Amino acid sequence: MEVPMLALDPRVFAPVWETVESLLPPVIDRHPLGCHRPRVDARQCFFGIAARLVTGSSWETVGRLVGVSESTLLRRRNEWQRAGVFSQLVELALSAYDQMIGLQLDEIAIDGSVHKAPMGGEGTGPSPVDRGKRGWKWSMASDAAGIPIAWTPAAANTPDAQLVEDTLAILDARGFEVEIETAHLDRGHDSVATRDPFTETGIDAHIVHRARHVRAPKHG
Repeated sequence: MEVPMLALDPRVFAPVWETVESLLPPVIDRHPLGCHRPRVDARQCFFGIAARLVTGSSWETVGRLVGVSESTLLRRRNEWQRAGVFSQLVELALSAYDQMIGLQLDEIAIDGSVHKAPMGGEGTGPSPVDRGKRGWKWSMASDAAGIPIAWTPAAANTPDAQLVEDTLAILDARGFEVEIETAHLDRGHDSVATRDPFTETGIDAHIVHRARHVRAPKHG
């Protein structure tokens, strides 16, 4: 049975769009005489951007599905990004979830992941897992129920300790840090540099220790 994509369901998308629409910057008409093509509907563009995130399809494919050109979708995304629309949406979404359901902040998990960046680009770096290629490294914190509460992207060769510090700074800026008692991290974060930021904040860091290989004594 086909599972519906609930994020794109009208019942979910409609209230999200209502919030997004209230955040959009005013449009300045630079063609007062009307001698230009009408501006593509903002809702249609946002649906295309949402579909891109949900499905992972290319901009070209999504553009064809929603009837908006790839260049228009990218231009509108960049325009809204510069205006801080998406940053504000994140804060509103986290606040709404916390009020309606409740974030479980006493225990959190922080983990990192490396992602390919075939086209390179600003902010990427040499990948430690794909020699000769460039990529991104993400650090993400989630609450006890797995809800993302902070994340930060960086070049793929950024030390994990630096990413953890940046992630904790975001948690602090959102007012979450004071509620966190314990943070769980995997052995990839087992270093003094990674533990230091937790010591400073008073958060109890449970970090899986790396296996220590002890060379067996020679006999004979």
